[in-house]
Amino acid sequence: MKYINYPHTSLYLEKLIEDMDFLDLREYAEVNNVPIMNIETKEFIKTILISKNPKSILEIGSAIGYSALIFDKYTKADITTIELDKSTAKKASENFKKYNADIKIINDDAQKALDEIHQGFDFVFIDANKAHYREYFEKTSKLLNDGGIIIADNVLFKGMVLNDNYVDKRMITIVKRLRNYLAYIMDRKDFQSTIIPIGDGLTLSIKE
Repeated sequence: MKYINYPHTSLYLEKLIEDMDFLDLREYAEVNNVPIMNIETKEFIKTILISKNPKSILEIGSAIGYSALIFDKYTKADITTIELDKSTAKKASENFKKYNADIKIINDDAQKALDEIHQGFDFVFIDANKAHYREYFEKTSKLLNDGGIIIADNVLFKGMVLNDNYVDKRMITIVKRLRNYLAYIMDRKDFQSTIIPIGDGLTLSIKE
């Protein structure tokens, strides 16, 4: 299942949006089957960044650096991104240099790396191992400044989280953990959270 919304809705939005951001990286990701945020998601996050103007950003899951470059393009924030895979982190670093972006990349396990970070952040983007979203949220919430935002991507996971009929048996554990994550953030009283059904599903949580 490709879409979590009506297919014609997503296709209309994709055609409506004039995407001019790092098209070479989007093409590379498509050719090499690298998961990066889709256009709808990117446009939504771009709007949040422009309106909130965060001064410090933390990303979990760099991939080839596309999303971090979006953060860099639309803010003047200090950006830190974490990527476990060595070759992927290397590719991200190359792309940062290509676009002359001053972005700090940490090549390590995210949970381990988060234990070594002590600064505060205004904006956190989670897009790594879906089975550990709750743990990522718990750790980053302690690093988040008051009024800060945590956005997590792919929380509806190709519709599997919404309906058992869509669940690939190989993904049962991830689906269960994503459902647990959604219940967890909606229950936290220190955050105002909402689920946004665009792209592959986002959660937006604001620290009160």
